Amino acid sequence: MNIKEKLWPYCQILADHLGGEFGLENEISRGHIELEALNYIRGRSYKNSIIYCSEAENMTKEHIQLLIGRLGEGSQLWLNGDYKHQTDELIFETNNGLRECIEKLKGQEMFGCVDLVKTERSPVACLADLLD
Repeated sequence: MNIKEKLWPYCQILADHLGGEFGLENEISRGHIELEALNYIRGRSYKNSIIYCSEAENMTKEHIQLLIGRLGEGSQLWLNGDYKHQTDELIFETNNGLRECIEKLKGQEMFGCVDLVKTERSPVACLADLLD
């Protein structure tokens, strides 16, 4: 199994916004999107790029540091996640990179954070919030 085949199930979030798997394949073939596993980015430098990382509530501080450290000139790192309600493992309760990033970088000129306080997906999806 190659790296694309391993990562493909995790890319469906992105595919949903690009017209499905065909849209994602198209953007990859045009060189607009590159799929990469976290463990293969050591030593790389991404210039004039956006690194988008979804489900970042399941990353340690060291994972986030690795991502930030790969940013070259003209690049941005976009993280999303819900560390308050959606962590998958116990380790992320004590070593949550997304939470640490927000707490420690808040106020830095090159850092911004948007806190979405309610579900916006659909009226039906809002019902999930009532289960908290």
